[in-house]
Amino acid sequence: MLRPLGCTKLAYRRARNLGKFFALWLLGGVAITIPLSQINLVRFLRLKRQGIRTNGLVTDLEPTNHQAVHYSFKVAGRTYSGIGRAGFGNPEFCLTRGQDLIVYYLPSDHFESCAGNPKELISNEVPPIVLAGITFPLFALGIYSWRFPPFRRWLFVPRSASHT
Repeated sequence: MLRPLGCTKLAYRRARNLGKFFALWLLGGVAITIPLSQINLVRFLRLKRQGIRTNGLVTDLEPTNHQAVHYSFKVAGRTYSGIGRAGFGNPEFCLTRGQDLIVYYLPSDHFESCAGNPKELISNEVPPIVLAGITFPLFALGIYSWRFPPFRRWLFVPRSASHT
């Protein structure tokens, strides 16, 4: 086993174990955050960069479904609709059917839209994605190393000691 000059066996083993753990945690974090960010974050980023602001109308409300707001808006004489959430530049609790609200849509695809300001929606999406990317891999590594002794030995026991 080659180790840096002046590094004790114990320090080298701890550094290698920490490196394995960190690499697996990072890989798990990337594996979780990329799919989660594809759900809404990419759409909100496109709407923030290229979206056009317009006014829409509330067509229906679902207060028990995460404050879902059904809305419609007109572009070039054609009506489009979507489902968003209350707040984010629009009133949060006092929306009623027929009320005006802010809508952003893409000029290249009018079907892609959001109710509210995309910048505020992005700031609402990022913290849960980051939190999931940090905590889920740690939880999975902890459970997996607890439930599967061969993985625990690979992760924490030095190579020479695992063959004795």
